Amino acid sequence: MFTLRGAVTALTPLLALATMLAATSAVAVPSFTRQTGRPCSGCHTVWPELTQYGRDFKLGGFTDGDKLTKSSPLLGLPLSVSGVLSNSATKKTSDVAADNFPHDRQTILQEASLYYGGRIAGNLGALVQFKYSAADFKWATEMADIRYAGETTLGQDKQLMWGITVNNNPSIADVYGSTPMWSFPHLGSDVAVMPNAGTVVDNALASQVGGVGAYARWNELIYAEVAVYRKASGIFHPLASGVDISSVVDGYSPYWRVAFQYDSKPHSFEVGAYGLTTKIFPDATQPFGATDRFRDLAFDAQYQYVNGDHSLSSHVTYIRETQDWNASYAQEMSATPSSILKTARADVHYFYQHRLGGGAQYFSTSGDADLVRYNKGDPVGGSLSGSPDTSGWLVRLNYLPIQNIQLGVQYTAYEKFNGAGTNYSGSGRKAADNNSLYAYLWVLY
Repeated sequence: MFTLRGAVTALTPLLALATMLAATSAVAVPSFTRQTGRPCSGCHTVWPELTQYGRDFKLGGFTDGDKLTKSSPLLGLPLSVSGVLSNSATKKTSDVAADNFPHDRQTILQEASLYYGGRIAGNLGALVQFKYSAADFKWATEMADIRYAGETTLGQDKQLMWGITVNNNPSIADVYGSTPMWSFPHLGSDVAVMPNAGTVVDNALASQVGGVGAYARWNELIYAEVAVYRKASGIFHPLASGVDISSVVDGYSPYWRVAFQYDSKPHSFEVGAYGLTTKIFPDATQPFGATDRFRDLAFDAQYQYVNGDHSLSSHVTYIRETQDWNASYAQEMSATPSSILKTARADVHYFYQHRLGGGAQYFSTSGDADLVRYNKGDPVGGSLSGSPDTSGWLVRLNYLPIQNIQLGVQYTAYEKFNGAGTNYSGSGRKAADNNSLYAYLWVLY
């Protein structure tokens, strides 16, 4: 049995800092706010989820506003810094060796980041994050979205916003909270036990590829994007600087996205689809020879209500991945030549005065069993049946004492883990033994 004690311990060291900044909140704002003169609530329901103005700001290349001057903090540049202090507690750790749970119940500096967020020159802008990972003790390029944007009219004076983007993750350029890069819960534990399986489009290539894409939104109704990605080498190497590459892409990987939106204040709706086709070498340390092929097709939807003190958001996404193990099967790294993997998530969250609220999510991953890929004999990360099936619930409570400090407590409860609810790995361990409590303090300046 575990309690909130670890969560309170995680937050205590910076409560004094939160109190101090609350008294000087006029200057405690990130670079986008300094550039536009708008509060965080102008672009976000609760960051990082975007409002309609936030979506317009991103589509416009992060260049709206001209209030940043040499008298601004951080050298007059659109720079921001952030830090996350956290503590994670797994429900049961006594049945296996302690080294299966490094940093469990320990307060750690989960990450520290430096952002360039805003205009570079004219219609050229960027959102780039360099992150220091306490687990790896090094800096790396976490995310990068550099874009040039423009605006014209098309068809009876209907607005057409368009842009070109260079980035390092399929779905990073998206403006809706239902695609993988920006989906709830936005921040998670680096310590908690995670299931085996996940689709490629669901952030498996994050910070490991470089790509060029083009996007457009017509008449505030139809959004479309196409992009092509490849391994982050050559001119794309800075997009993966310091990153440990676990998935090496062979050749070029096309990504596409289409969405239909309707904004009728205070309500807005979006429904769309996206997909990715990629080939990946089975061994990242030997990127040559045959590859495995993955084809992802996904559907998503978002509803948002923003009115005065109240903001409500809901998201749904469903991903179906066709996996052809052309290389892995030949090398006996897979028990089957092909398989299907599916992921579904649905969430809803509410905030009052952009200050107090929370959310809940149901998640599920299911697919074909594979005793070679999924059953590693590990008492925590193994799968006796070779099944990737995992499902459960996530609940989070948040408090923002000021606009750029976010405190959160999150609980993840598993119904299934790596194929079963009980004895999933053959060691007698239950899915619920991996339930975790995660508490964090996230500060942006």
